[in-house]
Amino acid sequence: MIALDGRAHRTRCRLWMIQSLKTCRDIAGLQKRPLGRALTGRTYLSTGCRHVTGPRHNLRRVLKVISASLTLTRRRLPIGQLSLALGFLISISTPIPAQASKCEAGTIFNPITKVRWTCIFPITIGGVKVGSFDKLDKELDAQSASKPLCACRKGVSFWFGVKVSFWSPNRMVDVVTEPGCMMALGADLMPTGGKLQGSQSSIADGTNSVKMFAQMHYYIAPVWKMLDMFTDLPCIEDDGFDVAMITEVLPTWQSGTLGAIIQPEGILFGNPAAGLACMADSAAAAAGKVIDPLFWCMGSWGATYPIAGDIHFGDSVEAWAGLAARGTFMMGRLGALTISSADGCAFKPQPIWTKSRYKLQIMEPVKGGKCVNVGRPGALWSSGKHAPGKDNAQFMLFEKVICCAGIPVP
Repeated sequence: MIALDGRAHRTRCRLWMIQSLKTCRDIAGLQKRPLGRALTGRTYLSTGCRHVTGPRHNLRRVLKVISASLTLTRRRLPIGQLSLALGFLISISTPIPAQASKCEAGTIFNPITKVRWTCIFPITIGGVKVGSFDKLDKELDAQSASKPLCACRKGVSFWFGVKVSFWSPNRMVDVVTEPGCMMALGADLMPTGGKLQGSQSSIADGTNSVKMFAQMHYYIAPVWKMLDMFTDLPCIEDDGFDVAMITEVLPTWQSGTLGAIIQPEGILFGNPAAGLACMADSAAAAAGKVIDPLFWCMGSWGATYPIAGDIHFGDSVEAWAGLAARGTFMMGRLGALTISSADGCAFKPQPIWTKSRYKLQIMEPVKGGKCVNVGRPGALWSSGKHAPGKDNAQFMLFEKVICCAGIPVP
């Protein structure tokens, strides 16, 4: 509260700049005057025994009152008090735009500290499971190497060996509200703002739902190769680190309508029957299971179509995971996704993903304690994963690899 007083013997009223005071006192009569509701976000002024109310940003009306009051008291008001009054008025009257989460440039991906290494389990060697640390891991391990022995032929070469399966950290996914924020590289490649900027908005449809828009970056990140581990296994990727996709250059990611034109099959799954099928997938995902034939569903994370950066959500961490999974599905539609064959002899293209072959671990803004299957409800794992002021997320994508590890036969 700031008061501008005249002389004591004069009957002028004080200028009150009040935001949350319920009453004021008239100088002459010391009578209380209620100002109505206090905590309504409005600025109340009392001058000349008359009240004026208005929004904070109504500068014309407020400045008129101040000008009249300062005319009466300009010879008696200290300069310091006047400066404080004007500064306070400007601070409460000027709207402050919302600031986006800053890209933490300079922090390069470190696989030693960021990857949750227990997610590589369980490992199956010759039909024997090793290192099942979590019940969820057992549920996710649906497609393991059941037969202990294997034999493969590639061209003129032939090898015989033991079938091995494990979860391999092969890909990374960024979900960022700042375009050009390459979290794995520790670099910010684009200025903040513009039409590519991420956002959150409420939907006025009576459901109190919220829609998020964010960009996605997809990295080829064979961690085993980066750490020079298990290089003798024939099914370990020998590709180097690479940036496979940035959605800032994809018009279809910016608009669901354009995405439907390029991916017309998405129209087939935009009907109530397909939506009802996703309810079963959501229930299965909550139990740690995945229904692979329902490839257009992502459990509690929403639907894979339209393949765009917009997603409805009630949990921001769950929405990040949904966009990461949708980006993985998009890479398959673009022909950039492969899967190890059931016999463990080769990798084959995967235009439609097999959801049970993937699980995700959040690395940023808060490192996750376990991996989750596609569509797992956020209430079961997302608590405490959204640090205040950090709206950019990074995930490690683990892929189920089935491998025939053996020796060549002449």
